[in-house]
Amino acid sequence: MRSFAVVVLSLGGLLPSTVQSPVPVANEPRHHMKFENEYVRVFDVVVPPGDATLFHVHSIDYAFVSIGDATLKAEVMGSQPGDLIVKNGEARFTKGPITHRVTNVATAPFRNITIEILKSPGPVGFSTPDKSPGHSIVLENDRVRIERLILEPGQSTKTHTHNLSALSVFLTTSKVRIESPGAKPETIEYTPGDFRWRAAPVTHSIKNIGSTRFEAVGIDWK
Repeated sequence: MRSFAVVVLSLGGLLPSTVQSPVPVANEPRHHMKFENEYVRVFDVVVPPGDATLFHVHSIDYAFVSIGDATLKAEVMGSQPGDLIVKNGEARFTKGPITHRVTNVATAPFRNITIEILKSPGPVGFSTPDKSPGHSIVLENDRVRIERLILEPGQSTKTHTHNLSALSVFLTTSKVRIESPGAKPETIEYTPGDFRWRAAPVTHSIKNIGSTRFEAVGIDWK
């Protein structure tokens, strides 16, 4: 039988007790699995103000992308809680296994897209890097490369090739046109927290055809 945390009310807010057996991340009630294939598993995580996740186990490496700013208390099992402040669109990578929980001490919901790195399909073909002004690499290690792309209305990337499969997380309400050689242009509208898996190789350009900023974080599988 699964054990649940006992939540204690105090003048400082909601303080979850430590009397709770860890659960697999897939069984944690605030983690909602939205997509899975042999390479990735994606959770949409929402923690209301004053609420906390259960202690849960990430058995493998994962990344998360914050949808909105957040002020949290993060607690690795067996350690003292610490402050965790993340900004909208911030991406972080964590090695598994890890058992932890987070408490939302802010007045707004905490939402993130959590991405488990199951295995890599490996590179395919050759890359031509995206050298658009709004493109940047924010993190790179032996498992992933995390990139950010920002396009103001009317801006576009150059045509470029991805030889690594990736998951893109979209941060803004936006409308883009994607053009690939030999294919019909594709128009897509995104809202914050939408995501899309891309199997390599892909050659394309992206143009922001909407009236608002397009911003996305891409996690490339190495």
